[in-house]
Amino acid sequence: MSDQKYAFVTGASSGIGYALTESFSKRGYKVFASAPKSELPALKPLKDKYGAIIFDCDITSLEDIIKAKKLVQQTNGGRVDILYNNAGMATGGPSADIDERLLDKIFQVNVLGHINVTKHFIDYVIPYKGTIVFTSSVASIIPLPWSAAYNATKAAINMYAKNLHYEMKPFGVSVHSVITGGVDTHITDDAPSHYESKWFSSEGMEDTIKACKNMTKDPSQTEQPDVYAEGIANMVTKKNSKFNLYKGGKSYTIYLVTLLIPLSIIQFFLGFHFKQNKVLSATRKKVLANDSRKLK
Repeated sequence: MSDQKYAFVTGASSGIGYALTESFSKRGYKVFASAPKSELPALKPLKDKYGAIIFDCDITSLEDIIKAKKLVQQTNGGRVDILYNNAGMATGGPSADIDERLLDKIFQVNVLGHINVTKHFIDYVIPYKGTIVFTSSVASIIPLPWSAAYNATKAAINMYAKNLHYEMKPFGVSVHSVITGGVDTHITDDAPSHYESKWFSSEGMEDTIKACKNMTKDPSQTEQPDVYAEGIANMVTKKNSKFNLYKGGKSYTIYLVTLLIPLSIIQFFLGFHFKQNKVLSATRKKVLANDSRKLK
């Protein structure tokens, strides 16, 4: 049996996924680096420098997942030592105004796609007592403002991983969910700068949406992707019994805050930091004014 180890990384074209591919490659892993077809050109440097096996795989497509599984089978007979479910997208806006098509898409990418990848690739992980990792977020444990759908997907995949963690114990397979803090990536770049809302329409809305969109750009609150990836690679390339791993700006601090501070205080602080409180206050005043008029 060959001593060569293999990693499979989804969402490898930029940010965390790209940096993870580099980190695993430097540790001697042969990496299957995947991304949707439109993002394949960004993967070429990984192939040229590290010999990564790059290919298109949209994890929302069951056909693409099955094709990827066949590729691994043809390449190494079906071996994955680290299955890293990293692909993701973000969206934002008031909870009651989420577009149904966007809601479906973010759950397909952030939750259902990872579950389907895991289901189909677990055949290649179990025989080698490998490791399965999911990129979750502090958004799974605190209510980041105007991000209900994103928060919900990260909480969902964290809970799926938690069940899988226990179920895989008899097979010697490690399962981790990474509670990711601030990382300087482009995940929020495509998020709208303005939301048409039925319920919230004060002048402060533009400022709070901008603050949320820029949350991954504050150097004091974030890590660079390569720093994040190196830390995680160090943890997951060794057998580790911990389920949740913490990496990224303020990740573990935020976890401790959720244990020590009441939710109402956390939400007020988040609302202040991301300028949401001003919008909520203005909205409350409008509601009270309308109620007052109705009583007259």
